[in-house]
Amino acid sequence: MHVPWWSRRDYNALLILLMVLPLLWPAVIPLEDLPGHMGRFRIQAGVSDAPTLAETFSIHWMPVGNLGIDLIVLALQPVLGIELATKLAIILLIITLLVGLLIVIKEAHGEIPATAAFALPLAYAYPFQFGFVNFWLASGLALLIFGLVLRYQRLERSRAWRLLILFGSLAIYFAHIFGWVFFALMVGGNSLYRHFKHYGLTRTAIRDIILEGLLLCLPLVFIALWRSTDSGGETSSYFDIFHKWGWIESSLRDRWVQLDGQSALGCVALIILGLVGALRMNPRLLTILAVLTAFYLFIPFAFHGLIYADMRIAPLLLAIGIAALAPRAIMGKRVAAMLAIAALVFVCVRTAAMTYSYVLASDDQENYLLALDHIPKGSRVVALVAPDCPRGWSGSRITSLASMAIVRRDAFVNAQFEMPGAQLVAVSPSIPREFAYGTSSLVRLPDCDRPEPKLAERIDQIPYDAFDHVWLLGVGPNDRPSVPQLRLVWSNNQSAVYAIASK
Repeated sequence: MHVPWWSRRDYNALLILLMVLPLLWPAVIPLEDLPGHMGRFRIQAGVSDAPTLAETFSIHWMPVGNLGIDLIVLALQPVLGIELATKLAIILLIITLLVGLLIVIKEAHGEIPATAAFALPLAYAYPFQFGFVNFWLASGLALLIFGLVLRYQRLERSRAWRLLILFGSLAIYFAHIFGWVFFALMVGGNSLYRHFKHYGLTRTAIRDIILEGLLLCLPLVFIALWRSTDSGGETSSYFDIFHKWGWIESSLRDRWVQLDGQSALGCVALIILGLVGALRMNPRLLTILAVLTAFYLFIPFAFHGLIYADMRIAPLLLAIGIAALAPRAIMGKRVAAMLAIAALVFVCVRTAAMTYSYVLASDDQENYLLALDHIPKGSRVVALVAPDCPRGWSGSRITSLASMAIVRRDAFVNAQFEMPGAQLVAVSPSIPREFAYGTSSLVRLPDCDRPEPKLAERIDQIPYDAFDHVWLLGVGPNDRPSVPQLRLVWSNNQSAVYAIASK
């Protein structure tokens, strides 16, 4: 039987390799929150050789659902170091998600259809650009394991697919709890499709759906242990339809407003073509799409302390919608080939745009990080960061960049995430609470209408006795302070380092 070129393994393997290209150049992949993660990785790797880190940070081990990239880097860093280990982990993340998505598509359709490649650029969706790397790894694992579940269901290997759901749920949970939710939604949608297709709404179908749902429950044991020591966090902003559409439109948001927005709208248009019958939609994946859509409309912006909850689901919704598509048989091979070529062009354009964007962002980051050569190893640093005003389409790539002082200089810096119960690292009481975490580093410049406090106010509030240096990021020469406690050590057009004069 002749296999069309867009369905061949070697072609799709080349697509995956092509889509890794944006990650190869940057020394630090320029995702907004990634430097904050890297600072945590450095602390978790052990601080016995870094007295300042040992004095200012503590680690509290518990079964949190937020450890995916952390565990990979922890395993790789003794050989590769934190930065290279992180880069390799992010590359593995993207490959996992792409392979998982293609397996789901192949198992649902029986082959990879000509439209499949349209879904691949969503691997670089906005949650990834934001640096939600543990969630994005968990989503990739969810797709990969779900694809294998579909395969073993097709082969009628009941024990194998049940064990995959049971133990796969646990692996996905430890990567990130919300990835487990995504996996549960896919498994639930698939179960609805399978049982209603064969039996309709009968007692047997309902019983089997419930039994399959119980296979997903193993992580609940660890959630009970984890959340018993946690307040649970905020839940807010239900049914904000305007923002729901905004997250869909922003699914491929990076740097290029028109290209990114139109690319996302193109994905929506493709799904609409399937819904109106112009393209064929796989009924299994269509059922899962319906379940995900209902969840997306219900889930609030903040859910038990997890912010951007609905934003994280939006690109996965598009990915499953496109995965459900295939050309109709009556279209013929020529139309299918044209669709496959259009999908290839889409992948190439998105990859080229992403590669160039990352080169620009990486060069910008390295310009800021020149400051680290002027911060002594083991220093205690107050970072004050002025994000872009107003926040642009590409967001700010510097909000957690100061954490690279932890990675490269073994220094304390107030740039770690404040997420009680959601991560293992906490700042010790030796650091004044008001300058302990990343939220204390954000400031605004005089003419900027943002909610953060003014730079001058934060400069006045610094407990100078507790720190050695002040590092300004995103503050130009005209906005920098002139106070007797600070002595300028180094500066460029974007960044400045001050020694505290009394030290």
